[in-house]
Amino acid sequence: MSARETTGRLGEREYVARVEELPLRRSDGTPQGTLSAFSYTVDAPGRPVLFLTNGGPGVSSIYLHLSGIGPWRARVPVHPGDAGQPPYGIEESPSSILDVADLVFFDAPGTGFGTFADDADRSLFRTVEGDADAVAVAIGDWRDRHGRWDAPTYFLGESYGTLRAAFLATNPHSMDTAPLAGIALLGQAVNIQETQDRPGSIVGALANLPYKAATAWYHGTGSRGHATVEGAIADALDFARGDLAAAMLQGDELPAGDRDAVAARLSAMIGLPADELVRDRLWISKTDFRERLLEGQVLGVTDSRYRAPAADRRVGELGHDPADTALSPRYVTGLSRLRLDVFGDDSARPYRVVDTEAGRDWDWQEQGGAAFPTYGRPSPFHTYPYPARLSRWMKQNPHARLFLGTGVYDALTTVGAADHLLRHFGLPRERTTSHWYRAGHMMYSDPAVAAQLNADLRAFLTA
Repeated sequence: MSARETTGRLGEREYVARVEELPLRRSDGTPQGTLSAFSYTVDAPGRPVLFLTNGGPGVSSIYLHLSGIGPWRARVPVHPGDAGQPPYGIEESPSSILDVADLVFFDAPGTGFGTFADDADRSLFRTVEGDADAVAVAIGDWRDRHGRWDAPTYFLGESYGTLRAAFLATNPHSMDTAPLAGIALLGQAVNIQETQDRPGSIVGALANLPYKAATAWYHGTGSRGHATVEGAIADALDFARGDLAAAMLQGDELPAGDRDAVAARLSAMIGLPADELVRDRLWISKTDFRERLLEGQVLGVTDSRYRAPAADRRVGELGHDPADTALSPRYVTGLSRLRLDVFGDDSARPYRVVDTEAGRDWDWQEQGGAAFPTYGRPSPFHTYPYPARLSRWMKQNPHARLFLGTGVYDALTTVGAADHLLRHFGLPRERTTSHWYRAGHMMYSDPAVAAQLNADLRAFLTA
């Protein structure tokens, strides 16, 4: 694919929009394919560069690209009940942060317009270490190509992209050639091992309670004593850190009267019957919660404001994510309009939104886990100290700053998990900002929330 370039205007400033290819390689190897990127730059001295990626692993930058952080956003109706049907399309973002930073949206290896060479070893790029190394090299290549070595460098990752950010920050190539001045994490999953929603994980149950309270508040089934969703979350955090934690840690030794009292309070908070919570020993997964909160309905995974009729298992229907069904077509269609209307690209070359093989083949192990005993691969004895990457980066860079943004209706990466990350991994609070947004995993899908997110990112980049 040859590079394409066009110009646009943001207020009184002209910007250059490019779609280009960069070599896909490790820092110690030869090119093994290409990696694609969309960039928006303004010809002005001293501007920082913000590099952005989505997650997966194996998802392109399509969602962040059309989030409105840049000059364009996918059209998404304000009300979640209206989001599934056409017309789709794109619109100019009224709050883009292009006024304060150049923006480069990298597509993950194997996605976008990127390619693997015929003899490439794809496994090199399907590990937490190798993926971050490839992105670090690509950042260096982009800075070299565009003469931006002196620009302050920031990185924004969403979902799995937040793990990529942590590994990128401490990657030797990145530390030596392009140290990051700041990292923004949207829908952070860095402490996913501690807060994963699995049977027996009390930490996960406690961390995910605020999400359930927020969702019940939104749908009018729980936490109704609070005027705002933020009040519901604060109450849930307090309950999770105190009485609920003490009750769940006692397990079967919790006296029946105490269990009933805790279940009643939990019921009022998350909207499920107290007797069911007693039966479930106060533990309910996020999946069960989404399927049981509203009778006959299932709530969205990435945004639980969205709902749809539940799958009929009796006839073999498969479940789906109502939020994904409503939102993804808007971004896929939006990118097609961007290619044609903005870049004049009417070629038939496909843009790969997701590399499904990446998630299937991903190697999650990392060198930091070698300090702990492990037997076999994978192993229940292995540890994944991903948050240590962030704390190490912030120690090595005394001026580096961290930004956390979390959608309160996100069942994947919850507000409680973000709170847990801040409380347990030694991240300097004076250099860390955390924000809750009244939306889901892709919080920018809500136009009003997108404007607030951009205002917060603008403040972060200009502090």
